[in-house]
Amino acid sequence: MKNQYKFIAIGLILGLSACEKVVQLNVPNADPQVVINGTLSNQPEKWQINLSLSQPYFDQSGIAFVDDAKVYIEDNLGVIDTLEYDTDGKYISKTIKQCEIGKTYTLRVEHGSQTYTAVEKCYYQDTIDFIQSYYLPERNGFIPVGYYVFEKANEYEPDGDYYVWNIYRNGILMTDSIGYLYDSDEFRETGFYNISIDPNDPLKDIDRGVFPRPFPWSFEKGDSVTVEQLRVSKGYYDFLSEFATQQQRSGTPFDPPPLNPTSNIQGGAYGFFKVVNVSSKSIIVTE
Repeated sequence: MKNQYKFIAIGLILGLSACEKVVQLNVPNADPQVVINGTLSNQPEKWQINLSLSQPYFDQSGIAFVDDAKVYIEDNLGVIDTLEYDTDGKYISKTIKQCEIGKTYTLRVEHGSQTYTAVEKCYYQDTIDFIQSYYLPERNGFIPVGYYVFEKANEYEPDGDYYVWNIYRNGILMTDSIGYLYDSDEFRETGFYNISIDPNDPLKDIDRGVFPRPFPWSFEKGDSVTVEQLRVSKGYYDFLSEFATQQQRSGTPFDPPPLNPTSNIQGGAYGFFKVVNVSSKSIIVTE
């Protein structure tokens, strides 16, 4: 009887293995769409808008750049800048430019029979007061021991402000798995602003659970660290939030549905046109 069960089990296994079949999925390709990305800032530099075409999901062999568009940027006073094509889909202003606080800027891209537009404002922000490094000991709750950098900044009072931080170590942008650092002013005291921290003794309140909220990377003594705080629009803040959600997809049934982050570009293009106000400071990490 036992042998009979063995033969039945083996037969089931062979039968199931014989049912394996390779299924070829025929995934249709959509027509390429224009992808527009560009940033204007209050820092003096040549403005640059990047244009390319979207690619099929299963064919990422190379980027198709757009080299035959007309690109314009106009402020709310009617001043128009015409950007010239350079290379690799880059359209660059003829002169050094910088956005002005309170002004609104309209991007217009003409490609073939299509016109794409986007509007962004350069918002005010309080500048960073200072940044400081410190050694975080073991009694810190949950952050690994090491040298960290934090900033102190008086966040602009009206609610509804949105920020992004770029952290550079020895001139290299920190872009590991942590992803983008972005925050709103909804909870000022728990953000990266560290409003109430004493700059002369940042760790004095650590025993009662109050210590600076550092940027989430540890450093070495002697590192040069630059912190850029970017005041951005709510639209770009939401764009980053949606983008981060898509990056967290792991292939499980519980993943959010796949979608493109909400663009501010009208006319059917992907990407985002942003205008940012940058405040920055640098230090050398010490004890």
